Parts: sequence; structure tokens; C-alpha cells
Amino acid sequence: MRVLLDLHHHALAESMLLLFEDRFGWECYFPAGREWFDAGLWQFGRDHLGDALCNQFLVGIWAEGLTVPDPRHPGRTHKGVTYAEAQGADWDLVVSSLPDNDPGYSRFARSHGAKFAIEVGNANQWSSFELADFLLVSTTLPGISAERIGKRIEYQGVPGVMLHQEFDAEHIFFKGEPQVGSTVATFMQCFPASPAYPRWDTVAREAPEFDWHVYGSTCGGSDEYSVGNIDWVPDIADAMRDARVGWHDKAGDGFGHVIHNWFAVGRPVVGRRAPYANAIAGALWDEGKTAFDTDRLGLHETIALLRRLRDDDEWYARLCEQARWRFEEVVDFDAEAETVRRELEAVL
Repeated sequence: MRVLLDLHHHALAESMLLLFEDRFGWECYFPAGREWFDAGLWQFGRDHLGDALCNQFLVGIWAEGLTVPDPRHPGRTHKGVTYAEAQGADWDLVVSSLPDNDPGYSRFARSHGAKFAIEVGNANQWSSFELADFLLVSTTLPGISAERIGKRIEYQGVPGVMLHQEFDAEHIFFKGEPQVGSTVATFMQCFPASPAYPRWDTVAREAPEFDWHVYGSTCGGSDEYSVGNIDWVPDIADAMRDARVGWHDKAGDGFGHVIHNWFAVGRPVVGRRAPYANAIAGALWDEGKTAFDTDRLGLHETIALLRRLRDDDEWYARLCEQARWRFEEVVDFDAEAETVRRELEAVL
């Protein structure tokens, strides 16, 4: 089987390669070269940013050739294909994860006798579902709740499977063990520029005895607590394991790689529960056992909680175990992949 994907989000791309390449043994390629953009097929950001994203993802990534090492995941190689090469090749499946790419990718699939699938990973994703033959859904959709995870679904008449976006949760990247110290860390991109940042800042100023770390791009916000962006995924996992507590205060989420990673490394999470009430990651949140909701805590209660998480080693170790156990209970990459294989092969 030969599959065309679209490369823009490193964790999403890795999840697709873990599924199609590693599990199924299929050949996966990403578009390389400006011709994909000029032909109207890969169109990410064209209306608002012109060819800026084209230059980043279609040109810059492939400057050294059509086979490049993944700069984030060890041992992973990305294979590119030019538009001319793709036109003359046989394709079985074309997958778009960006609404901007849906029309062009669908046309390309039809012209090559391939099936067209849409990966839905963002909240309120406005995909062209009517064009799809199959859906890979890693967020909730209207009328389809997170309880359908790992099962066949049908949305707007299109069959599919709801699944977690896979990442290496065993032995290499994300493995949980209790951590000493007093680091409270967040890994949300653009967090200092978000409406949630003042709550973090207030707690941090009232409890300066903790080490407060903001990882990721600041996007123009305060960099007082910033420790920079991390590209290499093993280093991200190390930084998460080095934290005593994961702070995750996000207004909304699609799949939510960061929050899943926190539970995979076995760290108690402090943040807002409400945005995850109907989200896939909501099943990980067991109030008081794996996570703590700041919406129900005042300033002083939040600080008291953090101090107990720092000082009560026995309780803290139990929380770490419960967080990891909850991840293992909720997430079954093996079973979900088999469901995808069965349902997708029926379409192909």
C-alpha cells in the first residue's frame, strides 16, 4: 500500500507513521516541492499567509533531498515525493489532516484511483467531510462522544474510527517514575500569550519557592519563566519527567498530545478540567487521584496543594502511579490500530 500524507505537525505525522508504516508495513510519503502548492493541491495557509507555509513545509524541509531524518523523533526518516513523481505513481490512500488541503488532496486521490481519508485532530475542525471515503478521528465531533474511542464511527455518512494519536509510550520516550524537586512545568505553546497565563503568574509570584518553567514558544508573551522550546522528543520526555508537577491550563483542545504525555510519564496534573469534559483526554482526568482542577480551588488552596505535592512523598508517588495507570487503562494503541486496519481495509 502506498500512502500520501501531509506533513505539518510533528506529533501527528509520527502517529500516522507509527500506524501505517510501523504497524501496517505500508509506504508513506509527504509532498515535497513548490509544485504541490502551485498545482492547488497542498494549500495550507494560502488565504492568510500566502506561500509562507509552502516555503516551510514543501521547500525548506526537503532542501537536502527527498529522504530526510526526522529532527524530532530518533530513528525516523521522512520520505518526500515530488509532484511529478507522484503523478506517475500508483496510490492507494491519500490522507489530509488540514482542511485547506482537503479539496486538492481529494482531487489527487480521485485522479489516481485512490481512496481519500481525512484525519480530524483539532476541535471544531471544518473539514470537507463530504469528499472523504474514510475518517481517522482523534477529537470529538457533533453527535459522536469520546466514548466511541477505539470503535467504528460514522459521521455525515462517512465511515471511520475514533482513535488516540499514537506516540511511543513505552520504554523510550514516556515512562513514569516519581520525581524529586519542586519544578512546576507547562508545555503549552504560546502559553504566556494566553488568557490562562495570569493565573499561572499569580500563583508563581505567591509561591516563589517553586521552580516555574514554561516550555515552548512564548508567542510575544512574557518570557519571565520561559526555558525555551525543545525540538527533540526524548528531551521533551526528559523535561516532563524532571518536573514534579505538570501544569495544564488550556481553554480547549483537540486530541491533546501534551496532556496525554503528562499522564504517560506519570505526573499529576494541575489545571482546568472543564475544557476536557467532553474531550478524548477527559477520561484521563480523575479528580484528586490523577489531576486537580484549579477552577474549584482558590489561590491559597492551589498553593497549599502544590506544597503538599512537593512535601508528601508517599502521597505524591501514589499519584504518579495512578496517573500512569490511568493512561494505560484508557489508551490502547494496539487495539485501536487493529480496528483501523479492519475498517480501513474494508474501504480500500
